[in-house]
Amino acid sequence: GAAVIVAGLVGLGATDGITPWPKPLEKTELVTTGIYSYIRHPMYAGLLSSMMGISVLSESAIRVLLTFVLYLVLDAKANYEESELNLLLPEYADYQDNLVKGRFFPAAILEPFENS
Repeated sequence: GAAVIVAGLVGLGATDGITPWPKPLEKTELVTTGIYSYIRHPMYAGLLSSMMGISVLSESAIRVLLTFVLYLVLDAKANYEESELNLLLPEYADYQDNLVKGRFFPAAILEPFENS
């Protein structure tokens, strides 16, 4: 999980567009290389996988439940962020719909479940 977070930060590189808030900064630039060529929100994915790992290793059903709640919060935040990114960056819609379909997980992992 931590490695995915670091890959997300490294992927953003020297861009000044990073913010913890859901509304992207005006100077935000679309990054489509590195881990961002597989998933759109690697830092959220890393956080979720870290929390699930801790939950499983500690054998805590409460932590698993809280990780699911965290997923719901991050999913809602990502929805808002992506709606704002679509307004700010015209190319984001193509990135989202055609280039990188996976929000938190690579699309190749999710494809078997989508056809069920």
